[in-house]
Amino acid sequence: MSELAEVGDFCPNDSCPDAGKTDEGNIVKYGTTAKGLQRYRCKTCGKTFSENTGTIFYGPAHRG
Repeated sequence: MSELAEVGDFCPNDSCPDAGKTDEGNIVKYGTTAKGLQRYRCKTCGKTFSENTGTIFYGPAHRG
């Protein structure tokens, strides 16, 4: 049975050549957010994202 990929295993940027690919070695840890969440950076496209990117928890503090 295959395991689900977690945030930080692949680039969420649809325009990145490595988007959705796991085990490419292109994702590196990139510090933390103000709330202490892990941030990541894709070495291929340069996009940064947090562990909440793509989840229901992304951005609720900024919603009305």
